[in-house]
Amino acid sequence: MEKQQLDLQARLRNDDKKALEEVYVLYKEAFINYGLRFQLEKEDLIDVYQDSVIAMYQNFIRKKVQLEKSTLKTYLFSIGKHKIYDRLKERKLFVGGIIVEDDYEEMVLDESTLTNEQAQLRKYFGHLGESCQHILKLFYYRSLTVKEIIEQTHYKDANTVKSHKSRCLKKLIALIKPN
Repeated sequence: MEKQQLDLQARLRNDDKKALEEVYVLYKEAFINYGLRFQLEKEDLIDVYQDSVIAMYQNFIRKKVQLEKSTLKTYLFSIGKHKIYDRLKERKLFVGGIIVEDDYEEMVLDESTLTNEQAQLRKYFGHLGESCQHILKLFYYRSLTVKEIIEQTHYKDANTVKSHKSRCLKKLIALIKPN
């Protein structure tokens, strides 16, 4: 990683407000252009970008983030992408790259094209508790990593997320395939 990136990260970790301002200005236009593909208004994208920059900054200050394999821009855009998804969910819904009009369980699908397994999954998913539905949606529908789930939820560590996801998946499987 280039020295300028490492220096900017170090300054963010040290609560340097000028570094925050540099990041904000540096990536704003690129983020807005990136976000337009999601069919959000420019004003919404500016709000999302501001929220994303603040979240990134807080992560650097609190967690002392050290980006080793990705750039600051990639990290910021990753946060922003999930905030865009959340914004889309407020209005419509974004699932697996497709914007749909209703909730997950109410998606308009051609039932005749579903396999038996898909139909059962759809039927029994609604029988899970809200907490299980939420973690499974984050992991499977939104394809968040365990680390990203920790950042966006109340879970305290990776083991907690993994065990909760595992229990929920087992419940779903038990509903689909009773002994």
